[in-house]
Amino acid sequence: MKITVFLLLLLVCSVSTDQSTPETDKEIHLQQPCPQDVHAVLREMTASLAQLKTEMTFVQKENQEQAAKLKELEKQETEVERQKTEINNLKHELKVKQVAFSVSLLAEGDATVGPFGTHTTLIFKHVVTNIGNAYNPNTGMFTAPVRGAYHFEFYIGTHGANTAAVLVKNTNHIFAAHEVQSANFGSSSQGATLLLEAGDVVFVRLWQQSKTYDNSNRHTTFSGHLIFTMLEGNTPSLS
Repeated sequence: MKITVFLLLLLVCSVSTDQSTPETDKEIHLQQPCPQDVHAVLREMTASLAQLKTEMTFVQKENQEQAAKLKELEKQETEVERQKTEINNLKHELKVKQVAFSVSLLAEGDATVGPFGTHTTLIFKHVVTNIGNAYNPNTGMFTAPVRGAYHFEFYIGTHGANTAAVLVKNTNHIFAAHEVQSANFGSSSQGATLLLEAGDVVFVRLWQQSKTYDNSNRHTTFSGHLIFTMLEGNTPSLS
């Protein structure tokens, strides 16, 4: 609007100058204040432009501050997502670390198992503890859910017969236990700490032609638990 007024004033002054005649000298004399009016408009426009510049500077500064705040919020959001991922990983790690089982041979009663013509996997049917469900009472096998160091123990009972059994990792015999007994009750045991990969299996195998005995006192047992997890490439001297 101010620019329009300014242009109109210039036009008026120009027209007045072009049409100057002796008859209009008086009018020209009356129109002489035009330059002063133009200067006033220019001063006002200069002040307005200065104010506009100040406002633009303020807006730019405010935009920069908002951009910095937005960047900080994005950074915080990224950190929150990272922490969420870390928490989920810790929850998963905690879950897989909760691995322990303890079982005995017979679900109930008393019985002698064996002899068999070949080595036979003992299926421990009475489950006392099976945290993490890594032990399968249908097959007698423990399956490692995660790479790590595990400790296992087994006891074999006998009543009036020789007995022998071996702790097996996948297809490898680890430690064997045996007891020679002709008439009375006896037992033998073994234990081992093993480095297992996820999916490795551990079980107890009754030696061929051997017998084992169990009753409600739970003489023949198999137990194990995860000691700690291990990352790939970190392989100490464990079997």
